[in-house]
Amino acid sequence: MKFSFKNLPKLQTYSDKTDTTVISYRIQEPTNVIRETPTLVFLHGFNGSSKSWYFQFNDFKSYRIISIDAPGFGASSVCEGGMSEFADKLINFLKDMGQESVILIGHSMGGMLAQILASKLAEKCRGLVLSCTHKGRAQPKSVSLSEDIQKRMEQRLSLNDEDFGTLRINRMLSGPLPDDIRAFLIAIASEIRPNGIKWGGAAMQYLDTSAYLNGLTMPVLIISAADDIVVKPEALDALLSSLPSAQHEKMADVGHAPYCENSDGFNQILERFIISCANV
Repeated sequence: MKFSFKNLPKLQTYSDKTDTTVISYRIQEPTNVIRETPTLVFLHGFNGSSKSWYFQFNDFKSYRIISIDAPGFGASSVCEGGMSEFADKLINFLKDMGQESVILIGHSMGGMLAQILASKLAEKCRGLVLSCTHKGRAQPKSVSLSEDIQKRMEQRLSLNDEDFGTLRINRMLSGPLPDDIRAFLIAIASEIRPNGIKWGGAAMQYLDTSAYLNGLTMPVLIISAADDIVVKPEALDALLSSLPSAQHEKMADVGHAPYCENSDGFNQILERFIISCANV
């Protein structure tokens, strides 16, 4: 079956004034705009795109939502450098968009980027949500790109879109899924480009966010999933240890995509956190 992304905000692009970097994004204005309306900035995972937050666009109508494509995903160009350099581009983007105060929500790869971006934004970040993520693999840059990423790039070139998307989702989730959710995830993963795989794979392989986490002062929520086969327990424990004051919510009966596997439960957790950030 094909998933219909009905009412998903259209893809737009932003050009960084300092170089040729292009960032693609989707934006949805709230039904009621007030001065205190928070802006939710969503950052997707390695098998995702700005489309990944479809169920959040549908549910969070009273907030401004901006969903951003990572370098090489959607219509975003590849950014020179890694996540720190891309975070600098996002700061320019958010400033030019007039967003001076945001709540960041990052999933998996996007959660790693969110850790860095939150550190750089400092007091402009009112809250940070980290979904099914960790601190990076901390490999030295002298180490070649992993065989897994190189193989993934080869598969992207040799398989058709649907077969590649199906393969990626089968490797990401171990349990059965409703047909519509499986179709949703496959449709998004089938659009991934080889240069996105290369950029994201390298960015995560060489990343260690430890230094960025030390100075975080905003409220932090960590969402983990009981059936996650991507983020290993020791990687989650390392993140929790680095953020001892963070709130931790472990979702049952979901794997590495809780934002769509159980979007109602995920969004309820998110809503409570957003409201608590407004009271800080």
